[in-house]
Amino acid sequence: MGRPHIEFIQSSEVESDVWQISGIAAKAQARTLSRDPGNGAATELVNFPAGWSAPTGYFSTDIEVFVLDGHLQIGSYRLKQHSYAYIPAGVCSGPWEAQKVTNALWMPSASPQFIAASEHAPGNRLERYIPSIDSSALPWAGTITPGFPPGAMRKTLRTDPDTGASTWLLGVLPQWRDYRAEIHPVIEEAYVVLGGLTSLCGTMTQGCYFWRPAHIPHGPYASATGALVFFRSDGSLRTDYILPE
Repeated sequence: MGRPHIEFIQSSEVESDVWQISGIAAKAQARTLSRDPGNGAATELVNFPAGWSAPTGYFSTDIEVFVLDGHLQIGSYRLKQHSYAYIPAGVCSGPWEAQKVTNALWMPSASPQFIAASEHAPGNRLERYIPSIDSSALPWAGTITPGFPPGAMRKTLRTDPDTGASTWLLGVLPQWRDYRAEIHPVIEEAYVVLGGLTSLCGTMTQGCYFWRPAHIPHGPYASATGALVFFRSDGSLRTDYILPE
């Protein structure tokens, strides 16, 4: 069925509700930014209270986590601000703990269940496990789109070797601008971590989010202040440009 087109929302205006995963007793609060009504895949902004915890175990679905502020302890790994993790279904991780209030993007590939365990589940994809990436320590690299305007760079967090689905950070300088609109053959979603990005739809400031199905024209974009934006796509990203008339 897929998620509906969202262009765009301010996450602080989304209603917060109780968040709990089957198999984990501890509760938190979350704002659901988008959800697939068919399989339960979602992007949620979760507010973990100080003291939230979960035992060691594995999830029934793939999980992506990007910490916005605070930190999550996952076993021996500490996800601090702007850190990222990818936990494939069946891969054992934990125990989990938020020692202080922590906000994070939580992105399950379907409605998750948690199974307390000390060993990985059969059929796990441990070789794809990304326990922790501190994005602030990653070097910036050039964007992968030919002809992308100067003043923007990319930090790749994950690329699926089978589908090309990708998770990355885009950084743009103040006064960056592109005069062209864009079209992609894949789904694209984004959350503004810092700064702002302006299009014909308005200015996306910190905390703004979009979910855009494939083949929908968007842009052109500009940034007066500069921006740091968290992106995901469900396949290899290609950009076709629409020149201004």
